[in-house]
Amino acid sequence: MQRKAGSPARRSVPEREREAGDLVARATELGVILTPRQGAALLDFRDLVLRWNRAFNLISRRDTARLVPRHLLDSLTVAPWLSGTDVLDLGTGAGFPGVPLAIAREDAQFTLIDSSERKIRFIGQVVRTLGLPNVSPRCVDVHELARDRDFDTVVCRAVTDPASAWGLAAARVRPFGRMVIMSRGQSPAAAEPAPEPELPADAQLEARHRVRIPGLEQPHELVLLRHRGAGARAAGSSP
Repeated sequence: MQRKAGSPARRSVPEREREAGDLVARATELGVILTPRQGAALLDFRDLVLRWNRAFNLISRRDTARLVPRHLLDSLTVAPWLSGTDVLDLGTGAGFPGVPLAIAREDAQFTLIDSSERKIRFIGQVVRTLGLPNVSPRCVDVHELARDRDFDTVVCRAVTDPASAWGLAAARVRPFGRMVIMSRGQSPAAAEPAPEPELPADAQLEARHRVRIPGLEQPHELVLLRHRGAGARAAGSSP
């Protein structure tokens, strides 16, 4: 029987185990330690994305051949920088970075929000199929979350500049919490780092990390932000 175009190929058990082992090894290069079971779960998620992509338009067609580095490994780069155990993935799309992070960080709870109903339905199917009790997908805008709902870490796979991303999510970041913005990096040949982002007065640049992802030519950058004066906010001495 001929395989449908765009559907994932069936792999033998030894081939599947080798593929999972390779993924675990590449994650280790990024400072993320995975078990073989977690590596296999990430591949299962990849296969679900490929299977549903034709009907749901989850990712770009040009990304299907490089889904592991472009989406799975890119998502995992955030894992070492998660603060606390209550995480919001703002604009999760097809579940990136939230689903890979939830597989890697079983000790944390992840709320994945997006305004696309079909993508949230897909993530709900992923949660049921893979058995991910630490993932809560919601089809809402960030402004529709309850006013008292905030998070230790807010992750944004940037579709805008850091200042605009902070403006969207600052109210959802707890005192001493963190926002991690995933942005495209510079060309590998760039001699000088990109200039520091312009930020609003209440945002403090904590760190910037240029990350080389195995399998991708262009490095990516993580921008870590905190509330300026978070300690004072936690003590209730300032708004």
